[in-house]
Amino acid sequence: MKPSEAAATAWSRLRQPLPEILTEIFARLPAKSAARFRCLSYEWFATLSSDYFVDLHVRRSNRPGRPRLLLAPVGSLYDGHIYSWKPGGPVERLMTDDFASNGLLVPNTKPCHGLVLMRCTDHGGYFVCNPCTGEVLALPDSKLPLKMTLRIATRGQPEAPYFFEVAYGLGYCSITRQHKVVRLFRNIEVSSCEVFELDTPAYWRPTAEQPPLCHVKEQKMAVFFNGYLHFLCTDASITTFNSCSETFGSLPPPTGFVNASPVLTELDGYLCFCYGEPDTDDPYHVFLLRDYMKGRWEKLCCIDRMAWPESERMLLRSLCIAPLAMYHSDDGQRKIMFGTGSCKVFGVDFDSNTPEILFTPDGTIIGSCEDDSNLPLCLFEEYLGPVGRTIDEMVLSSPITKVWSDILKWLPGRSVSELSLVCREWRAMIMADCFIHSHVIHANLNKSPRIMVVLDPRFGHYMDLKDFVDAGVPHLLGNLVCNPQPCHGLNVGSCSSWDYVCNPVMGYCEYIEPDVDDGTLFAGRMGLGFDSAINKHILVHITYKEKNLETREYELQCKFRYVDIQEWILVDPPPRPIADVPPVYASGKIYWMVDPELGQFSLSCEIVAFNVETDEFEVLQGPPCSHEKGRMSILQIGGALCVACSNKSMNVIDIWRMKDIGTWLIEHHIELSGFSPEYSSENTTPLVVNPKDGRIFLNTGLSLGYYDPKMVALETIYSVGILENAGKICPIICDESLVRPLGRT
Repeated sequence: MKPSEAAATAWSRLRQPLPEILTEIFARLPAKSAARFRCLSYEWFATLSSDYFVDLHVRRSNRPGRPRLLLAPVGSLYDGHIYSWKPGGPVERLMTDDFASNGLLVPNTKPCHGLVLMRCTDHGGYFVCNPCTGEVLALPDSKLPLKMTLRIATRGQPEAPYFFEVAYGLGYCSITRQHKVVRLFRNIEVSSCEVFELDTPAYWRPTAEQPPLCHVKEQKMAVFFNGYLHFLCTDASITTFNSCSETFGSLPPPTGFVNASPVLTELDGYLCFCYGEPDTDDPYHVFLLRDYMKGRWEKLCCIDRMAWPESERMLLRSLCIAPLAMYHSDDGQRKIMFGTGSCKVFGVDFDSNTPEILFTPDGTIIGSCEDDSNLPLCLFEEYLGPVGRTIDEMVLSSPITKVWSDILKWLPGRSVSELSLVCREWRAMIMADCFIHSHVIHANLNKSPRIMVVLDPRFGHYMDLKDFVDAGVPHLLGNLVCNPQPCHGLNVGSCSSWDYVCNPVMGYCEYIEPDVDDGTLFAGRMGLGFDSAINKHILVHITYKEKNLETREYELQCKFRYVDIQEWILVDPPPRPIADVPPVYASGKIYWMVDPELGQFSLSCEIVAFNVETDEFEVLQGPPCSHEKGRMSILQIGGALCVACSNKSMNVIDIWRMKDIGTWLIEHHIELSGFSPEYSSENTTPLVVNPKDGRIFLNTGLSLGYYDPKMVALETIYSVGILENAGKICPIICDESLVRPLGRT
């Protein structure tokens, strides 16, 4: 046969349905190996992706009595991987763990129909993963759920409920053949439950039935068994959730239970309840739920750790111990396999209680592991099914959703937020990161700037400028510093010893308490930028450790963090002193004015820039203005960096625009001589230029007005006169935005 004829024959065979004998062979292969054959032809792809083959593969490739473990510790030889191990075999790299940005990975003790739910400590969020194929799905709103954020009610809006604990679980509905992630919230008075269905164009939704009041803990993930998710409560009672009907029930703990670190899992086809103080030699009790309908528990064994040899007792002492599976040892005995918080595995038989050391990470590619109160390992099984698509992927793949997305992205933030209640698909679309970032761009194109006034950020009190003008003289804070310029939907400011990030349009505010209170409050202390490469806001905090105006000596300290991550990172401070002027973000950099009173003497204008992608500072030459002539401020107009330079002798302000690095042009000229003393070049700050009519919004701290450069006219829209306290008006320019990068404070 000629080579061309042989190739044609092979291709024709690939286009035929998969032979039964090959189906049986492929069903016994590891999931990753079987999945590779899907690319040979459309017919093979259809067969090997079918529900029938996925179920067959689970039955054939997972042999009972031979448990395999997923290991996710951070050992002394940590190399960024999750590992696998089976009794008698070596440790092997399974997949990378780069999806976890911070914290340790804590898997649930047993997979749910092939998928594993993982929790990342330090508020790193939750993930559903298929260890066999390496697929990972990050669950939305799981780092710090919106319901666990204190949301201050804006005027006219009811106060949102606040929950301080949550427990997650991964279940499976056999009727719809669908995985569901369920989370149960609680506070002192009420519980709330939400469901997220994998690979469904929807967001978190409430359950069909209101859950009973139950006190759960995040460290205790729910156990899926017999079609139900089982949440272990703090009083050791068990709240059950039917994955199909979405109804609730309850189970009692074993009779005679004493409160000693209970653990809930599945063992040998039964729900398993264990208790015993960790890191002690107290007895460890293991119960099985023999009669599920009647709630009848039976004690399987009581492990007397005091009877263990001293060496084993010290080796296996841990902050966390939990049963993993039943297995047969080499001598045929049936034993319970346990895991510990230090990633050790041991077996115990029912009679002698003598432990058999099965695995220690020392001497493997993992290295030694520190003990932890969380179990860093779990069972896993061969599984070919997908984890599902992200919400962004589903939004972009649906033509209808894409059309609605293109319409809604032009609407105001509040209107879009209300439309998220129309249906589940719209809510999923509106909560998707791709829509939120698109909305903040399109909803603010070629529109008059929206101006709000910050009254008290501690309580989320912001007012639209018109409402503020109509309301009369309010109480104004004196120790408030606001950065009037927005950055991709957010604003930043300072008040006394703490700082805040806010989205006034949505009533969102996050407090940023300092790790060290240096007692300084100046306008340049906090800068806000946006890293478009990773779609994250970044905070840059600058403080003076030393400041002497007489000797001009100073010492700066600088650190940065992302808004949704709490860890501050120290960086080299800027090479120039920072002025008491609010910074501004433009084109990937945060800009500060240089303080002419400190450091090397210079009358020229200099600017310090922080690149949000490289985390480095640089010094730029400002416009040809002198500090001797008057004060300077920095702002962003139309996406470009601008500097407002005043001339106190002429009572004018020139707004310079940076065209290229080192090239400046006068963009606007403000003459204030006819409006003094209410407006002078030394107390007036231009904030924004209206692209519709070219008017410039001015703020003196006590008066607000619009300056028309064409008519050389100034319209005062509000003035408070003289205040008894040191308060001042703090107007800010707001983006129409849905951005709420919730991080824990």
